[in-house]
Amino acid sequence: MNRATHSGRRLTQGNMNHLVVCGINYHSAPIAIRERFCIPDSCVGHALEGLKHFRHIKESAILSTCNRTEVYAVVDDVAAGLREIQTFFQSVQAVSDHGSLKPNFRLLRDDVVLHLLRVASGLDSMVLGEGQIMSQVKAAHQTALEHRSTGPVLDMIFKLALTCGKRVRSETSMGKRAVSVSSAAVELAREALGSLKDKNTTVVGLGKMGQICVKHLLGENGKPIILLNRSASRLDGFLQNKLSNRDRLATGFDYSERAAIAAQSDLVIVASGSNEYVLGPTDLGKHRHADSPRQVIIDISVPRAVDPAVADLEGVQLFVADDLAKIVGRNLAEREALVSEAEVIVFEVLESFHNWERSQLVVPTITGLREKIEAIRQEQMAKNSATPGVESDFSSKSDMESISRAIVNQILHHPTVHLKATKDYEILRQQAEALRKLFNLDPIAANPHSVSHTPETLNVTGRYKNGRQGRLSKH
Repeated sequence: MNRATHSGRRLTQGNMNHLVVCGINYHSAPIAIRERFCIPDSCVGHALEGLKHFRHIKESAILSTCNRTEVYAVVDDVAAGLREIQTFFQSVQAVSDHGSLKPNFRLLRDDVVLHLLRVASGLDSMVLGEGQIMSQVKAAHQTALEHRSTGPVLDMIFKLALTCGKRVRSETSMGKRAVSVSSAAVELAREALGSLKDKNTTVVGLGKMGQICVKHLLGENGKPIILLNRSASRLDGFLQNKLSNRDRLATGFDYSERAAIAAQSDLVIVASGSNEYVLGPTDLGKHRHADSPRQVIIDISVPRAVDPAVADLEGVQLFVADDLAKIVGRNLAEREALVSEAEVIVFEVLESFHNWERSQLVVPTITGLREKIEAIRQEQMAKNSATPGVESDFSSKSDMESISRAIVNQILHHPTVHLKATKDYEILRQQAEALRKLFNLDPIAANPHSVSHTPETLNVTGRYKNGRQGRLSKH
């Protein structure tokens, strides 16, 4: 795959807007770095309020998941806007090594739209077709709407992304094949331990991912599954669901006992939303003894909830979210076929964005042009009607009205058809600007919905070019 680089080109001056995405994801950084950029759901709104204070950021939305923390934005200056997003990332991180922790994933213009469409479709997930990303994209859009940080451009691309994700899941094999990070974790456990039917299992954390893990584990007949959660109310709420083999769930344990319980389990899956380690080497090691089983601990939390030093304990095998890549690499031929099938829809939806984008130039220009010529027509009709000594009956007025309207429609027909037929955005913008200048209409730069497609001087390494995925390189 080829690296797609945009470089050595001139930035458009003026009041044009530019679509960008900047951040970090599993392509560009390991979990040890990603977890430091992770923004908890409860803090996303506050982060959006912070982005609204930057001068060059006109619209913004934040997508923060276990695989990525990305800021989508409309900026009036690309270089300045990206610097402000970098400043934002530094300001929200309570770490000392800001110099080495910088967002290293950047895309511009159409690549931003294409990226979000693929993300929502599960094509850019670590686990192909991962289903939870749709709800995460929807939540990111909803939070941006609630905090009024989004605008017409981001609102449109997020709506299209959700539409694209739904179509991919309903119209292709991706929906049948779709898996989650949680199901991949259970599959990884089977690879490491073999059959799970005779294994003592503990699940720590009952957020969305933890609950999905439990449901997958209940599908296998075997020993009880111990559930541990900091919040007793969430645990009780989960137990109210209709669950197959519910009698296998073992509850009633105090959360403070988690190290002792985990130490005697064959399999421990941790899906905690805590900002602190919930399992460490000291507590876990204290409860392990000669008869303790060889155990597998899978931490799918981001930030990580299991201290990496746990891997140094005798008999303990620790996996983290990035280890799920082993599941991704399986059945490569099948994966490529699924991607090809889904990307047909992705590029159809991308064309829908292009149509909407062109309409932001065509509709106001045609409307302004028609209003201008109509005003001239009415002015001339009024002058003619008020000419002294000229008699005009109802019939002649009606004839003049019909003839003048027909002339106006004839004059406007060709430019209207030509504008609507123009597919190239930059040519369309030049034509619209020419018409606005010739007929003294409001300048096109005043249209807040316009997004510039003019290349910039900024060196940006992207993942997409001419509809093909490229290799991402770190900055």
